[in-house]
Order: sequence, then structure tokens, then C-alpha cells
Amino acid sequence: MFGKIQSVLTRLYAKNRGGVTETGEYTAGGISRTVYWFHDESKRMGDYSPLGTLLINEQAKEDFSEDVVDYVFLHEVGHDQMGFIGRTLFWSFYLTFGLLFFAGIIAFPRTLVTAFQSAPSTVMLPVYLVVGIGTTIAAILPFVAICWIDETLAELFTISKIGRAQYRSVLDEVKEESSAGLLHKIRLRIQYPPEALILWIASKKGVGG
Repeated sequence: MFGKIQSVLTRLYAKNRGGVTETGEYTAGGISRTVYWFHDESKRMGDYSPLGTLLINEQAKEDFSEDVVDYVFLHEVGHDQMGFIGRTLFWSFYLTFGLLFFAGIIAFPRTLVTAFQSAPSTVMLPVYLVVGIGTTIAAILPFVAICWIDETLAELFTISKIGRAQYRSVLDEVKEESSAGLLHKIRLRIQYPPEALILWIASKKGVGG
């Protein structure tokens, strides 16, 4: 019963991804899971839903090698390593800090205007600007930190299955084929930690040889 409810809710969740086109078992790195395939022209290749289900964009199979699709699959599986309690805590923090993030971005222009208007002199203006910008950053950083922790754990899990050499190769292929716009690149920089940082952590922890 729960499986059917989970499937229905996953299909509803996938509506904003273009809808589920098919489902099926996928295996990589010795792990098999049911994948909900969707198809749209977005740059998002995969998603781990709040329901604990895996979604992968069929576009990945058309644009990239099997190694890349394996990577996407294992990355999304990696999000599952926190367990139910961990994911519940993640989503509570993610949504809370996400709201603060967007509030900070929306309020940023007004924050700068207020800093200009409130500064008692040109000498104090830089101080007021620093305080205003610092307030915005304070609202943004927790959201970025939560995203980076979650994505780092998923990447480390993936590296443990495919190794650091193949991980580098896969990312090189994705970069070579990518034609992402500026806004998409900004979103990636906010949501995902740098590749060099991931590999440094993997090296220090001895993950992926």
C-alpha cells in the first residue's frame, strides 16, 4: 500500500519535471533501485524526491555516456544514506533556511537603499553597507552550508562506488557537453561545492582510491 502511495505522490512531484515517462530498475555500482524517468529540456539530470524516490532525466541518456548516467544514479542514491531521520532534519533545515535565503535575496536591493539613507555621513556609509551586505550573507550562508553538506555526502558516496579517476572523467564529460546559461551556473555554485573541495575531502578520507 505504501509503495503505491509513494509512486502516486512521486508522479505528482515529477509534474514540474515534465512528468514521469516510465519506471524501471536501474543498477550501477552494485546497487539496484527503481528509477522514475522524466523528460524535459531542463539542465537538471536527476532528483532525489522528499519521498525517498529517484528521478532521472532521460535527456542524460541521450546527451551523455552510460558512465554519466551511472554517476547521476549513484549520486541520487547517495542522498538516501542519511536515513529517514536525517532526511527529515535535512528538509526541515532546507526549507527554513531556503525561505531565509530567498528573503535575503529579495530584500537585498532595499537593504542597500536603507544603508545609503541611514548612513549619517559619507565616512560611515561603508560601515552601513558592510552591515547591510553582511545581514544578507548571514541569511544566505546557512542555506548554502546545508546544500553543500548534503551534496558532499552524496558525492562521496558516488566516489566510493566509481573511484576518483572515473569521477573526474565524468565531470569533465559533463562540463564539455554543458551549455548552461549564467543563471544555471550561479545556481550550481550555490547548491554544489567545488569539485576540488570534494576530491580533497575524498582524498583525506581515503574514499575512492
